[in-house]
Amino acid sequence: MRKFYLAAAAAAFIGTPSAQAYDYMALGVGTMPCKYWLSTTRLEGEGNSWILGWWTGLNSRNDNHWVGSRTDGNGIILAVKRECQHQPDKLLMNAIDSVFRKMASPSK
Repeated sequence: MRKFYLAAAAAAFIGTPSAQAYDYMALGVGTMPCKYWLSTTRLEGEGNSWILGWWTGLNSRNDNHWVGSRTDGNGIILAVKRECQHQPDKLLMNAIDSVFRKMASPSK
């Protein structure tokens, strides 16, 4: 387990080509690429929980605390999965952020 966290931290902060400075610390499967999340059933289940927790955190920091309320948790996970299938090397947390922004500002 310890090796996993070390690998996650290294991949998220050293191996990311476009590393960004964040005002928070993220841990777990969300710091890994989408293709990692979707590589096994166990990781997919872990990632699904991570997605909903991250989404909740984004909503708590957003002016509109109801982003995603027109669907349910499964709908949010499926939207993130579609994003990840188009960009499998994208970090899961960044894929979630992209879907969150799209849902927060839907085209009219």
